[in-house]
Amino acid sequence: MSVPRDAHYLRSAEREEYLEYIFLGRLCSHAWKMEQFVEVARSHTDAFGYDLILKANGVLRHVQLKASVDGGSTAEQKVSLRLAEQPSGCVVWMSVADDALEIARYGWFGGKPGAPLPDLGVRVGKHTKGDATGTKKERSATRVLTKGRFEWIETTQELFERLFGHE
Repeated sequence: MSVPRDAHYLRSAEREEYLEYIFLGRLCSHAWKMEQFVEVARSHTDAFGYDLILKANGVLRHVQLKASVDGGSTAEQKVSLRLAEQPSGCVVWMSVADDALEIARYGWFGGKPGAPLPDLGVRVGKHTKGDATGTKKERSATRVLTKGRFEWIETTQELFERLFGHE
């Protein structure tokens, strides 16, 4: 049985939560194999620019998760300026298989372990829906990152190293 393509947006809340579980499962499984552990804290609101707080190898990361269909048309992501206020913020963009919630690869935007988030640039994000006149107003507390600003990596091991350094 194949999941309809429109399920990615019609069931976006469930999809987002499931992808977070899958991401954490893969990351923690990798750490387990290396006899390491990842401390995990979840943000229950998106008010501070991150979804997860992760700690391993003495490195604390505030992580904003993003997702899109692998090979889809999504070319950019909006990121909160609040993420840059965190000591070691980063964005992980999961590229997901269309017919399943399988992570095909990861987009990485962040600094070295312990380093601040790189500059987010000056392009201000806009609301996805227009007001009564159809105008999409700016969201002054966000910046737009294009796909080209992300480093694309294939394995959870590489992602773990970007997040927390080498074991």
